[in-house]
Amino acid sequence: MKPSTSPRPLPAALQARTESVTVWGAGYIGLSAACALAGAGFPCTVLDTDEHRVRQINAGVVPLPGFEDVIPLAAARSGGLRAASPDDTAAVAARVHLVCVNTDRDGRPVTGPLTEVLTAIAGARTGGETLIALESTVSLRWLDELVPAALGAAPASDPSLHLVAAPRRDWMLSPEMNLRTLPRVVGAARPESLPLARELYEAISEVVHPAPDWRHAGLTKPVENLYRYLDLVLTNQLAEAYPGLDVPEVLRLAGTKWNVPTFHPSIGIGGYCIPLSPRFAVDGAGGGTGTGPEEDPAEAGLLPLVAAAMAWDGDHPARVAESILRISDGPIGILGLSYAPNARIVEGSPARRLAEHLLARGGEVLLHDPYFTPEEITALTGARPLNWPDDLGGLGTLVAATPHDLYADLPARLAALADPPVVVDNLGGYGATLRDTAVRYAEWGTPAARPAATPRP
Repeated sequence: MKPSTSPRPLPAALQARTESVTVWGAGYIGLSAACALAGAGFPCTVLDTDEHRVRQINAGVVPLPGFEDVIPLAAARSGGLRAASPDDTAAVAARVHLVCVNTDRDGRPVTGPLTEVLTAIAGARTGGETLIALESTVSLRWLDELVPAALGAAPASDPSLHLVAAPRRDWMLSPEMNLRTLPRVVGAARPESLPLARELYEAISEVVHPAPDWRHAGLTKPVENLYRYLDLVLTNQLAEAYPGLDVPEVLRLAGTKWNVPTFHPSIGIGGYCIPLSPRFAVDGAGGGTGTGPEEDPAEAGLLPLVAAAMAWDGDHPARVAESILRISDGPIGILGLSYAPNARIVEGSPARRLAEHLLARGGEVLLHDPYFTPEEITALTGARPLNWPDDLGGLGTLVAATPHDLYADLPARLAALADPPVVVDNLGGYGATLRDTAVRYAEWGTPAARPAATPRP
């Protein structure tokens, strides 16, 4: 008898961890997911449009500066992980896909990358079962309209198509809070697909929370980030409302109550997820119809608190720039372009927005970040590159935006200067060393960082 060439049933292949998995996007989310899957025994291919990134991965090099010790690429490569471009026909035709592409650009949600991936998967399907898990941040409207249109199939009516929302959680500042340890919310478009999704994700996550369906799961990430966004906006508003008080100290004291988190005022809310959360949350509100994440949510008449917070937060960088210019006497230096320490992440960078507003108001701005070249700094911000640490002595004001490890000796360097600049400390990390020294120090959110505007005649 001729042996059967039919593929193993998908449930059995997932349970045995022999099913090939394709991960779309080799950024932090995609590459770490691919490494986790390979570590769990799944044959895995990660696809990316960046050919240099693909070559680095296949050479065993983590292509994400700052994450070399976080992503276990060497172990995953020994487990069979490979990288390829999106024209790899075998990977595109796989039965299991994780979609981890960016759904934002320049601070706005974008649908292009997600649409392209789903269209490619749909074009390679041959009629058998296909599991597609969306780890990218999405809105309800995208689940209802964009995904079916790109796939050319209605999720509820195609029994061979298993659509899953499994939004990714990570806290990049804590290696202990990662893909495996953080609870994963998983929901499927059809109830029959949920067991397959759980089989996949329970292999790489310690705790999986099943959602009633994929709409509930998909909305989870925008909502949980929206909670934090509103808290952070309120924190910055408090610093504006009480310029004569040490607001960080007030917040620290408030945080001694058991159910109150402690936040710190800042020069801006940064990152991929939190600043965009209100746009994703409002899109699809009101029973499935929304304004679209690229539009002003106030026009929808829904979630008015969110709309008000977005409007206020949109003007925050300008207010910060004006406050710093009132302090400044001479060139303004900014340390840190990346929004997170010890990483190369320019998306949602508060320092970038601050530099642009300072320059627009006539400020002389220099910027340094060890994860960006001088040419990149100028191209991204318009600021002149700051030569660390040689240029510190020529500054009038220094904004400590991001506490990279390279700047750990900043207090000692400033203390050695005959005329050190005024230091505006974004998060107060240098206060214990610089406060009560000869260095003029202003923690953001305190009266020293928020001098009153000079009345106009």
